[in-house]
Amino acid sequence: MITSRFVRSSLVAALLLSGSAFAGESRYASAACTELKTELVQGAKEQGVALNEEEIGTLTTDKATVVATSIAGYDKVPATDYEKGVDAAFVYIDSEEAGIPAGHYRVNVRANKEDIQVGRYKAIATLIDKDGKEVAQRATVIETFPSAVKSARYGSPMSVGIQQQTINDWNLTRFRKTIIVVIVHSWGVTGIDLFGTDYSSDYGF
Repeated sequence: MITSRFVRSSLVAALLLSGSAFAGESRYASAACTELKTELVQGAKEQGVALNEEEIGTLTTDKATVVATSIAGYDKVPATDYEKGVDAAFVYIDSEEAGIPAGHYRVNVRANKEDIQVGRYKAIATLIDKDGKEVAQRATVIETFPSAVKSARYGSPMSVGIQQQTINDWNLTRFRKTIIVVIVHSWGVTGIDLFGTDYSSDYGF
């Protein structure tokens, strides 16, 4: 297991330089993963949401199944739009530890106007179900680059990865696992914690 502090310190470099490990490719080449991706696309269509289908990522463990990708057009949205909220991702979550019913969710990311900047800042991701109900809010970290960078993956405007991490704040009673969806595009990185773990102290917020 990779500790959260190490992953976060090298997050941008790893995702920008890696062509496959974090690029939305299935961890397990199986019919089950293909079926999960198909179901994610169908769930999005039912909600009228267009996805970046080529970047769908899956993660399956003994306690969680997560499928995710970015919403089409997200790579073209300027950081200033976070003030009013931006639909960033579409996910399927099935895990008791996530604290929400199993299902497909549209993820809308919002940041306070005074927090938006070049560099790293906090935001909130709202998970919205098929009925348009806001089910949960999750901690999110955004990093906006001072200028556009080379595509995170050759031939693709963005990359989507799903990471399972262990939150380590040096208090053994508070060690816990979390799953984070990471979206990398030419002007920034968005990290959405699907399990609602507050790791803002790692960024000095």
